[in-house]
Amino acid sequence: MSHKYYENLSSNTFFHFTNSKENLIGILEKSFEPRYCLERTDYLTGNMKMEMAYPMVCFCDIPLSKLKRHIGTYGNYGIGLTKNWGFKKNLSPVIYTKQKARTASNYEKLIKWYRQNFEEESNDQKAKEFSQLFSDFLMFTKPYSGKMYKNGKNKITRFYDEREWRWIPKVTNKEVWTHLNKEQFLDDSFRENANLMVSELYRLHFQPRDIN
Repeated sequence: MSHKYYENLSSNTFFHFTNSKENLIGILEKSFEPRYCLERTDYLTGNMKMEMAYPMVCFCDIPLSKLKRHIGTYGNYGIGLTKNWGFKKNLSPVIYTKQKARTASNYEKLIKWYRQNFEEESNDQKAKEFSQLFSDFLMFTKPYSGKMYKNGKNKITRFYDEREWRWIPKVTNKEVWTHLNKEQFLDDSFRENANLMVSELYRLHFQPRDIN
């Protein structure tokens, strides 16, 4: 194929979009503040499915010319940061999978192994280490497509098209929630208080030179 027909399928910039000018100004003034986002493990089956909310800052890796639909979902106000900045901040690309795919099947095998060998609230150190490592994988995994909870509504979307990268803080302060269950997340007061606590202690900083 001639080089003149070559088109990048990814960008040199990590874009973050929001639905208000005030939010964008807040990012410029205070850097990125993580917010709890509800995630559904629709790639798992049966009683292994769960809904958890994790604190995160999300970016997309989509060329500017292809962003119209993404902007329609997440808002008309955005900021782009260089990829070098994102790599230094250890942003991670999301793992996309679906039911019966090898990745999803292996997740289920790991869950079964854990349930067979440990109690759900086990104090065993090895159980705690396994649970934390496995949770880290779930935080960075999304279904190929499914329901997205936004503005109080569920919307069917193909997540794979978002080419998402995430920053999730390593929460060490015991007063900050590492995750919320669905009931806690849907409680507006509880969620906003949790957002306030995590954003006060964990922020994703950047400098003006990092803006692309």
